[in-house]
Amino acid sequence: MKLGYIYNNREEQAKVMQVLKLASESVALDELGIGRIRDAFADSMFPGTSTLQKHLKYFSLMPQLYRKACEKRYNRPSEVRAEVVKLERIMTKNLYDGSEDKRGITGSDVIGRDDTSYVKYDPAYIYNTGLKTFGILRGEQLYGLIFSASNALHNTPKPKRHDDENMNDDAAEKAGLFQFCSFPNVEYDFTQQCSLDLTPADTEFITEHILNAEACKGTLFRYIVDSPNFPLANSFEDIPTHLLPPHLGELQANAQRFADFVFMLHVRYNYILSKYTDEEMRNVFDKTMAQYLESGTDIEKVLRAVNIRENSGKVFCKDCAECIAANNIEQRDGLDQTIIDRERRVKGSRSKIGNYDYDKKRRVHFYKLTYRWETVKVFAEELRKGAANG
Repeated sequence: MKLGYIYNNREEQAKVMQVLKLASESVALDELGIGRIRDAFADSMFPGTSTLQKHLKYFSLMPQLYRKACEKRYNRPSEVRAEVVKLERIMTKNLYDGSEDKRGITGSDVIGRDDTSYVKYDPAYIYNTGLKTFGILRGEQLYGLIFSASNALHNTPKPKRHDDENMNDDAAEKAGLFQFCSFPNVEYDFTQQCSLDLTPADTEFITEHILNAEACKGTLFRYIVDSPNFPLANSFEDIPTHLLPPHLGELQANAQRFADFVFMLHVRYNYILSKYTDEEMRNVFDKTMAQYLESGTDIEKVLRAVNIRENSGKVFCKDCAECIAANNIEQRDGLDQTIIDRERRVKGSRSKIGNYDYDKKRRVHFYKLTYRWETVKVFAEELRKGAANG
Protein backbone atom coordinates (compact mmCIF):
# COMPACT_ATOMS: atom_id res chain seq x y z
CA MET A 1 0.00 0.00 0.00
CA LYS A 2 1.29 3.44 -0.95
CA LEU A 3 0.91 6.40 1.36
CA GLY A 4 1.12 10.03 0.35
CA TYR A 5 -0.16 13.51 1.01
CA ILE A 6 -1.49 16.42 -0.95
CA TYR A 7 0.88 19.35 -1.15
CA ASN A 8 -0.41 22.81 -1.89
CA ASN A 9 2.13 25.47 -2.72
CA ARG A 10 1.74 28.95 -1.31
CA GLU A 11 -0.02 30.26 -4.40
CA GLU A 12 -2.63 27.49 -4.23
CA GLN A 13 -3.07 28.00 -0.48
CA ALA A 14 -3.57 31.75 -1.01
CA LYS A 15 -6.19 31.10 -3.69
CA VAL A 16 -8.11 28.73 -1.40
CA MET A 17 -8.05 31.25 1.45
CA GLN A 18 -9.19 34.05 -0.87
CA VAL A 19 -12.11 31.96 -2.13
CA LEU A 20 -13.11 31.04 1.43
CA LYS A 21 -12.83 34.65 2.53
CA LEU A 22 -14.93 35.91 -0.35
CA ALA A 23 -17.50 33.21 0.31
CA SER A 24 -17.75 34.15 3.98
CA GLU A 25 -18.00 37.85 3.15
CA SER A 26 -20.70 37.17 0.57
CA VAL A 27 -22.78 35.30 3.16
CA ALA A 28 -22.18 38.00 5.75
CA LEU A 29 -23.45 40.69 3.40
CA ASP A 30 -26.24 38.70 1.78
CA GLU A 31 -28.96 38.13 4.38
CA LEU A 32 -31.43 36.52 1.98
CA GLY A 33 -28.93 34.48 -0.05
CA ILE A 34 -29.58 35.93 -3.51
CA GLY A 35 -25.90 36.60 -4.25
CA ARG A 36 -25.51 33.66 -6.62
CA ILE A 37 -28.44 34.81 -8.75
CA ARG A 38 -27.15 38.39 -8.74
CA ASP A 39 -23.67 37.24 -9.80
CA ALA A 40 -25.11 34.95 -12.48
CA PHE A 41 -26.88 37.91 -14.07
CA ALA A 42 -23.76 40.08 -13.73
CA ASP A 43 -21.49 37.42 -15.25
CA SER A 44 -23.85 36.83 -18.17
CA MET A 45 -23.90 40.57 -18.96
CA PHE A 46 -20.47 41.78 -17.85
CA PRO A 47 -18.00 38.85 -17.70
CA GLY A 48 -14.55 39.45 -16.25
CA THR A 49 -15.62 42.48 -14.22
CA SER A 50 -15.99 42.99 -10.48
CA THR A 51 -16.86 45.81 -8.13
CA LEU A 52 -13.26 45.81 -6.86
CA GLN A 53 -11.98 46.82 -10.30
CA LYS A 54 -11.69 50.56 -10.81
CA HIS A 55 -9.72 51.26 -14.00
CA LEU A 56 -9.25 49.52 -17.35
CA LYS A 57 -5.57 50.51 -17.54
CA TYR A 58 -4.68 47.64 -15.20
CA PHE A 59 -5.55 45.16 -17.95
CA SER A 60 -2.59 46.54 -19.87
CA LEU A 61 -0.33 47.23 -16.89
CA MET A 62 -0.53 43.82 -15.20
CA PRO A 63 0.74 41.85 -18.25
CA GLN A 64 3.64 44.30 -18.46
CA LEU A 65 4.32 43.77 -14.78
CA TYR A 66 4.31 39.97 -15.16
CA ARG A 67 6.75 40.15 -18.05
CA LYS A 68 9.01 42.39 -15.98
CA ALA A 69 8.87 39.85 -13.14
CA CYS A 70 10.18 37.18 -15.53
CA GLU A 71 13.41 39.14 -15.94
CA LYS A 72 14.56 38.39 -12.40
CA ARG A 73 16.27 35.17 -11.33
CA TYR A 74 14.53 33.12 -8.62
CA ASN A 75 15.68 30.24 -6.44
CA ARG A 76 12.14 29.09 -5.64
CA PRO A 77 8.59 29.92 -6.79
CA SER A 78 7.73 31.49 -3.42
CA GLU A 79 10.08 34.39 -4.26
CA VAL A 80 7.97 35.43 -7.25
CA ARG A 81 5.09 36.74 -5.16
CA ALA A 82 7.42 39.19 -3.36
CA GLU A 83 8.76 40.48 -6.68
CA VAL A 84 5.25 40.98 -8.07
CA VAL A 85 4.27 42.99 -4.98
CA LYS A 86 7.47 45.02 -5.26
CA LEU A 87 6.64 45.88 -8.88
CA GLU A 88 3.03 46.63 -7.95
CA ARG A 89 4.22 49.20 -5.40
CA ILE A 90 6.43 50.87 -8.04
CA MET A 91 3.55 50.87 -10.50
CA THR A 92 1.18 52.32 -7.89
CA LYS A 93 3.54 55.18 -7.07
CA ASN A 94 3.97 56.05 -10.74
CA LEU A 95 0.23 55.83 -11.40
CA TYR A 96 -0.42 58.18 -8.50
CA ASP A 97 2.21 60.67 -9.66
CA GLY A 98 1.17 60.52 -13.31
CA SER A 99 -2.63 60.69 -13.02
CA GLU A 100 -4.73 63.80 -12.54
CA ASP A 101 -7.66 61.88 -11.05
CA LYS A 102 -6.09 59.63 -8.43
CA ARG A 103 -9.26 57.84 -7.33
CA GLY A 104 -9.36 54.08 -7.68
CA ILE A 105 -5.59 53.52 -7.68
CA THR A 106 -5.18 50.30 -5.72
CA GLY A 107 -2.68 50.67 -2.87
CA SER A 108 -2.27 54.44 -3.14
CA ASP A 109 -2.90 54.79 0.60
CA VAL A 110 0.28 52.86 1.45
CA ILE A 111 2.61 54.85 -0.83
CA GLY A 112 5.76 55.85 1.05
CA ARG A 113 5.49 53.24 3.78
CA ASP A 114 8.67 51.36 4.50
CA ASP A 115 7.04 48.11 5.62
CA THR A 116 6.85 45.16 3.26
CA SER A 117 3.08 44.81 3.56
CA TYR A 118 0.94 46.05 0.71
CA VAL A 119 -2.85 45.82 0.57
CA LYS A 120 -5.27 43.01 1.37
CA TYR A 121 -6.48 42.84 -2.24
CA ASP A 122 -3.61 43.73 -4.57
CA PRO A 123 -3.97 44.43 -8.31
CA ALA A 124 -3.04 40.84 -9.22
CA TYR A 125 -5.86 39.55 -7.02
CA ILE A 126 -8.39 42.11 -8.27
CA TYR A 127 -7.70 41.92 -12.01
CA ASN A 128 -6.45 38.39 -12.74
CA THR A 129 -9.93 36.89 -13.17
CA GLY A 130 -10.69 39.54 -15.77
CA LEU A 131 -7.32 38.99 -17.43
CA LYS A 132 -8.18 35.29 -17.79
CA THR A 133 -11.73 36.00 -18.97
CA PHE A 134 -10.45 38.33 -21.70
CA GLY A 135 -7.86 35.78 -22.83
CA ILE A 136 -4.90 37.93 -21.77
CA LEU A 137 -3.69 35.65 -18.98
CA ARG A 138 -3.71 32.01 -20.07
CA GLY A 139 -2.60 30.11 -16.98
CA GLU A 140 -3.83 29.36 -13.47
CA GLN A 141 -0.55 29.08 -11.55
CA LEU A 142 0.71 32.59 -12.27
CA TYR A 143 3.70 32.64 -9.93
CA GLY A 144 4.78 29.17 -11.02
CA LEU A 145 4.56 30.23 -14.66
CA ILE A 146 6.65 33.34 -14.02
CA PHE A 147 9.19 31.17 -12.17
CA SER A 148 9.37 28.71 -15.08
CA ALA A 149 9.67 31.49 -17.66
CA SER A 150 12.43 33.13 -15.63
CA ASN A 151 14.37 29.87 -15.39
CA ALA A 152 14.02 29.23 -19.12
CA LEU A 153 15.02 32.78 -19.94
CA HIS A 154 18.15 32.77 -17.80
CA ASN A 155 19.28 29.14 -17.97
CA THR A 156 18.74 28.19 -21.59
CA PRO A 157 22.14 28.15 -23.32
CA LYS A 158 22.39 30.38 -26.34
CA PRO A 159 22.99 28.31 -29.48
CA LYS A 160 25.96 29.11 -31.63
CA ARG A 161 25.06 30.42 -35.04
CA HIS A 162 26.91 31.02 -38.25
CA ASP A 163 26.96 34.47 -39.74
CA ASP A 164 24.56 33.49 -42.51
CA GLU A 165 21.86 32.10 -40.14
CA ASN A 166 18.59 33.95 -39.54
CA MET A 167 18.74 35.56 -36.09
CA ASN A 168 14.98 36.23 -36.09
CA ASP A 169 14.56 32.77 -34.61
CA ASP A 170 15.88 34.15 -31.31
CA ALA A 171 12.90 36.43 -30.98
CA ALA A 172 10.51 33.58 -31.71
CA GLU A 173 12.18 31.33 -29.14
CA LYS A 174 12.08 34.03 -26.49
CA ALA A 175 8.43 34.75 -27.26
CA GLY A 176 7.70 31.10 -26.63
CA LEU A 177 8.75 31.57 -23.00
CA PHE A 178 5.90 33.97 -22.40
CA GLN A 179 2.92 32.06 -23.80
CA PHE A 180 1.12 32.24 -20.46
CA CYS A 181 0.17 35.86 -21.19
CA SER A 182 -0.38 38.41 -23.94
CA PHE A 183 1.53 41.67 -23.80
CA PRO A 184 0.76 45.09 -25.26
CA ASN A 185 3.33 46.89 -27.42
CA VAL A 186 3.45 50.14 -25.46
CA GLU A 187 5.93 52.99 -25.67
CA TYR A 188 6.27 53.59 -21.93
CA ASP A 189 7.95 51.76 -19.06
CA PHE A 190 5.59 51.50 -16.08
CA THR A 191 8.59 51.30 -13.73
CA GLN A 192 9.57 54.82 -14.83
CA GLN A 193 6.24 56.56 -15.45
CA CYS A 194 2.62 55.78 -16.27
CA SER A 195 -0.90 57.11 -15.79
CA LEU A 196 -4.47 55.85 -15.76
CA ASP A 197 -5.05 57.35 -19.21
CA LEU A 198 -5.13 54.74 -21.95
CA THR A 199 -2.61 55.18 -24.75
CA PRO A 200 -3.59 54.12 -28.28
CA ALA A 201 -1.62 50.89 -27.77
CA ASP A 202 -3.39 50.21 -24.44
CA THR A 203 -6.78 50.87 -26.03
CA GLU A 204 -6.14 48.63 -29.02
CA PHE A 205 -4.75 45.82 -26.87
CA ILE A 206 -7.65 45.76 -24.39
CA THR A 207 -10.38 46.27 -27.00
CA GLU A 208 -9.06 43.49 -29.20
CA HIS A 209 -9.01 41.01 -26.34
CA ILE A 210 -12.51 41.85 -25.11
CA LEU A 211 -13.96 41.61 -28.62
CA ASN A 212 -12.21 38.29 -29.32
CA ALA A 213 -12.66 36.65 -25.92
CA GLU A 214 -14.87 33.58 -26.08
CA ALA A 215 -16.43 34.42 -22.70
CA CYS A 216 -17.51 37.86 -23.94
CA LYS A 217 -19.24 36.77 -27.13
CA GLY A 218 -22.90 37.75 -27.22
CA THR A 219 -22.70 39.74 -23.98
CA LEU A 220 -23.83 43.25 -23.17
CA PHE A 221 -20.25 44.14 -22.23
CA ARG A 222 -18.92 43.20 -25.66
CA TYR A 223 -21.76 45.05 -27.37
CA ILE A 224 -20.97 48.25 -25.44
CA VAL A 225 -17.24 47.97 -26.21
CA ASP A 226 -18.03 47.37 -29.87
CA SER A 227 -20.62 50.20 -30.03
CA PRO A 228 -18.86 53.47 -29.17
CA ASN A 229 -22.00 55.48 -29.88
CA PHE A 230 -24.25 53.51 -27.54
CA PRO A 231 -25.40 55.91 -24.79
CA LEU A 232 -23.99 55.12 -21.34
CA ALA A 233 -26.76 55.52 -18.77
CA ASN A 234 -25.94 56.80 -15.30
CA SER A 235 -27.66 53.80 -13.70
CA PHE A 236 -28.29 50.22 -14.73
CA GLU A 237 -32.07 50.64 -14.74
CA ASP A 238 -31.74 53.55 -17.18
CA ILE A 239 -29.91 51.56 -19.86
CA PRO A 240 -31.95 52.12 -23.06
CA THR A 241 -33.21 48.56 -23.50
CA HIS A 242 -34.94 49.41 -26.77
CA LEU A 243 -31.60 50.27 -28.39
CA LEU A 244 -30.12 46.85 -27.64
CA PRO A 245 -30.30 43.71 -29.79
CA PRO A 246 -33.38 41.69 -28.74
CA HIS A 247 -31.55 39.00 -26.76
CA LEU A 248 -29.52 41.58 -24.83
CA GLY A 249 -32.54 43.77 -24.26
CA GLU A 250 -34.46 40.82 -22.84
CA LEU A 251 -31.59 39.87 -20.54
CA GLN A 252 -31.20 43.43 -19.27
CA ALA A 253 -34.95 43.68 -18.71
CA ASN A 254 -35.01 40.41 -16.75
CA ALA A 255 -32.05 41.55 -14.66
CA GLN A 256 -33.87 44.79 -13.86
CA ARG A 257 -37.07 42.93 -12.97
CA PHE A 258 -35.04 40.77 -10.59
CA ALA A 259 -33.42 43.87 -9.07
CA ASP A 260 -36.86 45.42 -8.48
CA PHE A 261 -38.17 42.18 -6.97
CA VAL A 262 -35.24 41.74 -4.59
CA PHE A 263 -35.40 45.40 -3.56
CA MET A 264 -39.03 44.83 -2.57
CA LEU A 265 -38.01 41.83 -0.45
CA HIS A 266 -35.22 43.78 1.24
CA VAL A 267 -37.61 46.62 2.04
CA ARG A 268 -39.91 44.09 3.70
CA TYR A 269 -36.90 42.58 5.48
CA ASN A 270 -36.09 45.97 7.01
CA TYR A 271 -39.70 46.43 8.10
CA ILE A 272 -39.61 43.03 9.84
CA LEU A 273 -36.20 43.84 11.36
CA SER A 274 -37.64 47.05 12.80
CA LYS A 275 -40.33 44.95 14.54
CA TYR A 276 -42.88 46.62 12.30
CA THR A 277 -42.12 50.12 13.58
CA ASP A 278 -40.45 51.71 10.52
CA GLU A 279 -43.45 53.23 8.79
CA GLU A 280 -41.35 54.51 5.92
CA MET A 281 -40.37 50.95 5.06
CA ARG A 282 -44.00 49.84 5.25
CA ASN A 283 -45.03 52.60 2.85
CA VAL A 284 -42.17 51.84 0.45
CA PHE A 285 -43.09 48.15 0.52
CA ASP A 286 -46.73 48.86 -0.26
CA LYS A 287 -45.67 51.04 -3.19
CA THR A 288 -43.12 48.60 -4.59
CA MET A 289 -45.50 45.64 -4.21
CA ALA A 290 -48.18 47.53 -6.13
CA GLN A 291 -45.67 48.33 -8.88
CA TYR A 292 -44.55 44.70 -8.97
CA LEU A 293 -48.10 43.38 -9.32
CA GLU A 294 -48.88 45.97 -11.97
CA SER A 295 -45.75 45.11 -13.96
CA GLY A 296 -46.93 41.55 -14.53
CA THR A 297 -43.46 40.19 -13.73
CA ASP A 298 -43.24 36.41 -14.01
CA ILE A 299 -40.46 35.67 -11.54
CA GLU A 300 -40.04 32.10 -12.80
CA LYS A 301 -39.43 33.40 -16.31
CA VAL A 302 -36.97 35.97 -14.93
CA LEU A 303 -35.04 33.29 -13.05
CA ARG A 304 -34.84 31.06 -16.13
CA ALA A 305 -32.62 33.72 -17.73
CA VAL A 306 -29.65 32.49 -15.67
CA ASN A 307 -28.26 29.11 -14.67
CA ILE A 308 -26.83 28.38 -11.23
CA ARG A 309 -25.98 25.08 -9.57
CA GLU A 310 -27.49 25.89 -6.17
CA ASN A 311 -31.21 26.56 -6.56
CA SER A 312 -32.35 27.38 -3.02
CA GLY A 313 -32.25 31.09 -3.88
CA LYS A 314 -34.56 30.53 -6.85
CA VAL A 315 -36.94 28.46 -4.70
CA PHE A 316 -37.01 31.24 -2.10
CA CYS A 317 -37.87 33.85 -4.75
CA LYS A 318 -40.64 31.69 -6.18
CA ASP A 319 -42.10 31.13 -2.69
CA CYS A 320 -42.06 34.89 -2.06
CA ALA A 321 -43.76 35.55 -5.40
CA GLU A 322 -46.53 33.07 -4.55
CA CYS A 323 -47.11 34.77 -1.18
CA ILE A 324 -47.33 38.20 -2.81
CA ALA A 325 -49.67 36.99 -5.55
CA ALA A 326 -51.99 35.59 -2.87
CA ASN A 327 -51.62 38.72 -0.70
CA ASN A 328 -50.33 36.37 1.98
CA ILE A 329 -47.97 38.75 3.78
CA GLU A 330 -48.18 38.62 7.59
CA GLN A 331 -49.90 35.26 7.99
CA ARG A 332 -48.11 32.36 9.65
CA ASP A 333 -47.09 30.83 6.31
CA GLY A 334 -46.82 34.17 4.50
CA LEU A 335 -44.11 36.38 3.06
CA ASP A 336 -42.76 37.59 6.40
CA GLN A 337 -42.21 34.09 7.74
CA THR A 338 -40.66 33.03 4.43
CA ILE A 339 -38.15 35.89 4.73
CA ILE A 340 -37.42 35.09 8.40
CA ASP A 341 -36.87 31.40 7.65
CA ARG A 342 -34.63 32.20 4.69
CA GLU A 343 -32.32 34.40 6.75
CA ARG A 344 -32.07 31.73 9.42
CA ARG A 345 -31.06 29.14 6.84
CA VAL A 346 -28.53 31.45 5.22
CA LYS A 347 -27.06 33.16 8.29
CA GLY A 348 -27.72 30.72 11.12
CA SER A 349 -26.70 32.20 14.46
CA ARG A 350 -25.71 35.44 12.71
CA SER A 351 -29.29 36.24 11.70
CA LYS A 352 -30.21 39.85 12.39
CA ILE A 353 -33.97 39.43 12.81
CA GLY A 354 -34.67 38.95 16.50
CA ASN A 355 -31.01 39.37 17.45
CA TYR A 356 -30.03 42.92 16.43
CA ASP A 357 -31.35 46.37 17.17
CA TYR A 358 -32.71 48.15 14.12
CA ASP A 359 -31.06 51.36 12.93
CA LYS A 360 -32.89 53.49 10.36
CA LYS A 361 -29.60 55.08 9.35
CA ARG A 362 -28.11 51.69 8.48
CA ARG A 363 -30.89 49.86 6.71
CA VAL A 364 -29.93 46.54 5.18
CA HIS A 365 -29.61 46.45 1.37
CA PHE A 366 -31.78 49.52 0.95
CA TYR A 367 -30.68 49.94 -2.66
CA LYS A 368 -31.20 48.20 -5.98
CA LEU A 369 -28.80 45.76 -7.58
CA THR A 370 -26.67 47.32 -10.29
CA TYR A 371 -24.73 44.24 -11.47
CA ARG A 372 -21.35 46.08 -11.57
CA TRP A 373 -22.69 48.70 -13.97
CA GLU A 374 -20.68 51.45 -12.25
CA THR A 375 -17.46 49.58 -13.09
CA VAL A 376 -18.54 48.81 -16.66
CA LYS A 377 -19.55 52.42 -17.28
CA VAL A 378 -16.12 53.66 -16.16
CA PHE A 379 -14.42 51.06 -18.38
CA ALA A 380 -16.48 52.11 -21.41
CA GLU A 381 -15.79 55.80 -20.79
CA GLU A 382 -12.05 55.15 -20.47
CA LEU A 383 -12.00 53.13 -23.68
CA ARG A 384 -13.84 55.86 -25.56
CA LYS A 385 -11.50 58.49 -24.21
CA GLY A 386 -8.49 56.38 -25.17
CA ALA A 387 -9.85 55.88 -28.69
CA ALA A 388 -10.51 59.61 -29.06
CA ASN A 389 -6.97 60.43 -27.90
CA GLY A 390 -5.61 57.96 -30.41
